[in-house]
Amino acid sequence: MSQSDSSPSAEEARALLVQAEGIGNSATSASGWPTAMIFMSLAIIGSMMMTGFQIVAHTGYGAPLLAVTVGIWAAITAFTWTFMHRTTKIGFSRRFAWSLITYFAVYILGIVIGVVQFPNGNMAYYITAAVVLGATGIAAAFRELRA
Repeated sequence: MSQSDSSPSAEEARALLVQAEGIGNSATSASGWPTAMIFMSLAIIGSMMMTGFQIVAHTGYGAPLLAVTVGIWAAITAFTWTFMHRTTKIGFSRRFAWSLITYFAVYILGIVIGVVQFPNGNMAYYITAAVVLGATGIAAAFRELRA
């Protein structure tokens, strides 16, 4: 700012605006990571669940272990989600909700098809379902990081 005047010149004002924008961008640049980690966790657990469904359907054992594993992972994921409310990017709520709804729609569809079409299990189906579910979670994570 000039010394004779308390208001900045046009060039100084532009420089200050660029600096303020940089500070704002750096403040929210890391805010996508917690959300991305939620979707990565969902991708992992969804893939594990599809493989677990194959084991339970084929052997008839393991349902209690599968339920406990899912409960523990869901609790960790839910706890992590509370940390991302401090700084979020524009459009976070709508984008996050849409990604979450899409993920769970694919998850439920995978379960329904598996139960109806393959009541005794089918390794090829459940591996394919695990890959599709994992890809859906990873795509949602990258969407949050790019936003």
